[in-house]
Amino acid sequence: MKSIFMFDKPDTELVKNYVTKFDTDNDRSDYYKDETIKNLFAAMPNNTVLEEVLAKVTLLNSFYSTQIKNKDLINVAKDIIDLKIDSKIQGETVDVDVVNQIAYTHKDYPNSLYSFASKYCSFHNPEKFPIADSYSKGMLYYMNNCDNDNLHFFPHKFSQKDLNNYLNYIKVYNEFIKHFKLGKMTYKEIDKYLWKYAKDRMGERIKITDTVVELNKVIKNVS
Repeated sequence: MKSIFMFDKPDTELVKNYVTKFDTDNDRSDYYKDETIKNLFAAMPNNTVLEEVLAKVTLLNSFYSTQIKNKDLINVAKDIIDLKIDSKIQGETVDVDVVNQIAYTHKDYPNSLYSFASKYCSFHNPEKFPIADSYSKGMLYYMNNCDNDNLHFFPHKFSQKDLNNYLNYIKVYNEFIKHFKLGKMTYKEIDKYLWKYAKDRMGERIKITDTVVELNKVIKNVS
């Protein structure tokens, strides 16, 4: 596959540089948005009261442009309550498939809830749920398929739509961290690096906007 992108080899210094850029560019607007969402989710950690869930859904959708229509916000909040997610997202032992459950259980919405679902879980438990969005998927997919063999971090082929299954996404994401020895960085720091590097260096071209998913297709484990 002939790559249209050139990447710098990820290392701790590069990640830290882009975390700083994320936190300081644009008068720190992205940093303050993140902190505002984090504070709201910390104040309302549970997902059983409609008014609280709706507040979190609305703020996250507004700040991160997750493309939920205004008329659908309350229904998304109700769906989250119905899924009874608290035991799946809190603590050390979590069920990462809850992202797929939020994203795909109900199919009545015009836009995909996948990116929203990963962010919603991540702001509840950032140590267990990395964010999946069009930029991070693009970074992982195109880097693993670029012309520089030294940047190929995942031993098995995976498609763009494979990354729309969160079980696959987190598997690829964790192997990216392991391969480039980024284990001392947090998921949140890697999230910021992937998003900021892709947005600043590649722009809209690297975004993967395909929302097709095959939930029964799980890519092979790394040996």
